[in-house]
Formats: sequence, C-alpha cells, structure tokens
Amino acid sequence: MTENAKIRREMISIMEMYLEAMIEKKPDSLPLASTCRATYNGKTVTVGDNELWANTLIIKQRQTFIDPVSGEMVFFGVMSNEPREMNEFFPIKVHVYKKEYLTTIRIKLINYQIAEIEELTIDDRLRYFYADIKDVVLPDLEFEMIVPEEERSTRDELIQLVSDYWDCAAKWKPAEVLHIHPDAQRFENGYCTTNHSNSFRGDFKHNKSFRWDTPEASRCYPVVDPVRGLVVSSCYMLNGAGANRDGLMGARIVEAFKIKDGAICRLLAFFPVMDCLTGWETSDKTS
Repeated sequence: MTENAKIRREMISIMEMYLEAMIEKKPDSLPLASTCRATYNGKTVTVGDNELWANTLIIKQRQTFIDPVSGEMVFFGVMSNEPREMNEFFPIKVHVYKKEYLTTIRIKLINYQIAEIEELTIDDRLRYFYADIKDVVLPDLEFEMIVPEEERSTRDELIQLVSDYWDCAAKWKPAEVLHIHPDAQRFENGYCTTNHSNSFRGDFKHNKSFRWDTPEASRCYPVVDPVRGLVVSSCYMLNGAGANRDGLMGARIVEAFKIKDGAICRLLAFFPVMDCLTGWETSDKTS
C-alpha cells in the first residue's frame, strides 16, 4: 500500500466516524482540533449544533471524495429524520414532519484532526430543478473509475479546466475554451440539465440569462484526484439569473467534476441556496 493509499484509508475512517457521530448525536466523539472551525450554511456554529445534526437519523444516499494531498474530504449525501425501521429509537427534537436534506460536507484534516467543517444543505426542491431530493442517487460510480496513467491530467491541469468552467459561467471567457467530452452529462440537485434544448456547451454560448459572476476569491478546490480524474470545487455565483430576487444575493454551488481524455465528462452540482457568503471566501483555499 502506498503512502497516499494509507492516508486515504485514515481519512475515510474519519469521515465514517463523522457521519456516525451525526447519526448518534455524539459530536464530542470526534477528533476535533483545538482550533476547529465549523459553519452551517455560512454561519459559524458549535460542532453538532444545527438542524442537520438534529434531524439526521439515516443517510439515504452518500458519496465521499478524498484528497490525501490537501487533507480535505467532501461528502455528498441525502440525510433524513425518518428511519426505515420505525421501531428504531434515536433522540431527536422534531418528530412531526419528515425532513430531508441535500447535503455537502467539507472536512479538512491537519495531523488527522478535524480542523475545518463546512456543512451546506437544502431541504426542498428548487423551482425549475425538476427532481426532488428523493430522486438523487449516489454513489455515482463514474467518479470512482480509475483513469489510465497515460491519460491522466495533472493536478494543475485539472484545476485549470475547472477554473475555465467558472470563467465561462461568468462569460469572462468564450465557451469555446471549455474542453467538453462528447459524453458530458450534468446534474443539478439530481436533475439532469443536459440533453434538453441546448448542448452542454450551449448554455454557455446561447443562453443569454445564463451568466453569473464567479469571484475568484470564492472559488476553492478542496479535492483534486488525478488518479480518478476528479475535482470537487465550490464557488459563489452572484448577480446572475434569479439573483437579487427576494433578497437573494446569489447561490453557492458545489460541483464534482469527472475529467476524462482531458475534457469535462460528468458533473454533480449541489445548490444550497443562501442569502449570504459562506464565511470561507477569503481563506487560502482559492488557489
């Protein structure tokens, strides 16, 4: 087993520990660094003190992305307060209404202690995203497939591809600079946005309402995995279609990118709609 593989094994163990602690309501069981910082939908919180922890009894869908170089992990999942086995008992504050959360969790480790926790959720379907939370299916095994060594992009090349994607979303660069695989598919909160009126590239070229400012300071790349051709990136999207409506500043988006043959092939996008920045925008993870 290589050193990176050993690190991955330990990181995966900590993520599993984190998810179990969430289900069992035991944040004190986690290996938290003394300086650990946690946010929930952009607000600083005490670890475990938010509605996601209060309502998570089971995890219906799940997929974890690991980067042993950065020491960061990103989890995509669907959390619920409705156990399948109704005779199970867990302490929970809300019993009356069924709750489900489309969730991303970013965890940063330093010396195998949890130094950063960023939890982002949405608990209902966004209009015009024609899939409900229950329709999300994980894991997406495309992201687990190994890219042959001779076909792999470097970390820098993978980050540049995703950076171009954000630039094109802002129309700072023309759509033609994007390297898009002919098999490209994109899913937003479980809804397939490709194969409709435009090509994948068509939104960037033809859809005039499709434009968002994507400040470089808001971009981060916590997981970059050349072996799997994988990047998980997050960005805050401002002043675009639907922004400034009902006081909404913009939208935080977290996307997992599968890059194959040097081109973007598959994307899983989670939109936790927020009326504020996440609080991590000025961190050093924007390079």
